[in-house]
Amino acid sequence: MKFQHKVSKGSRFNQIYIPSGMQQYFQAGDIVEVRLVEKNNFLFFSKNLKEISEFKEKLAKDIFFSLKDFNIKQAFLVGSFLTKKVDYNDIDLLIVSNHENEEKIYNFLAEKFNLKFHILVIKEENFSKLLEICPLTRSMLFYYISNKEFKGLPKRVLDKKHINFLLMMPKDLLEVKAESRVFYDSIRRLLAIDYFLRAKNEDTCKIDVEIEKIIGKDLFEIIRRNGTITDKEFLLLRKIIKQKLNSIQQRL
Repeated sequence: MKFQHKVSKGSRFNQIYIPSGMQQYFQAGDIVEVRLVEKNNFLFFSKNLKEISEFKEKLAKDIFFSLKDFNIKQAFLVGSFLTKKVDYNDIDLLIVSNHENEEKIYNFLAEKFNLKFHILVIKEENFSKLLEICPLTRSMLFYYISNKEFKGLPKRVLDKKHINFLLMMPKDLLEVKAESRVFYDSIRRLLAIDYFLRAKNEDTCKIDVEIEKIIGKDLFEIIRRNGTITDKEFLLLRKIIKQKLNSIQQRL
């Protein structure tokens, strides 16, 4: 990327700065060419994110830079892309915007990077409230990379109506069958809610560790990858969901 510009004196906003040692070679009115050597993209990391590879850091910069022409307030890379070395299915991106939609951003990024994305757009006015009341939003932002500074998670505020809304999907699994991945997502959701109600950090990595302890490593990997489960395993998962639901209801 490069452009041409006329050298000028004074305090114009877009004037070209000439180092003092080079002033003998350049005068006002000269036309110079400016070329971008390295883009100064700032990234803001969650304090909980201990390590990130150079590849992922560069990809984060490229993604955020690519979003510059969209009307967004802030963007966050979240999810297993950050917490897993290679074992992730897509790249989760949370966008705060009052104007853009998921499909528009997804189509643009998928075309540009040839990668699979999962886009969630939240309106700015809703975002601030969800940070207080929503265990899922808080767990999503426990690990993140952002294009702007993020002050961190605010104090929890209990909104029983919102919690009951989040419980609808796990409750449905007590009555209907679904793919095994839905059971994984529902148990994760229940643990995030449980952590929220007990004022524990909604750490997605710790939640996964707890799920693995509860159901065993083999079944954990099966449902995380949306594999086929037996009727016995199906009943076990439904039993765990029922127990977690009862425990949460007692805390509300």
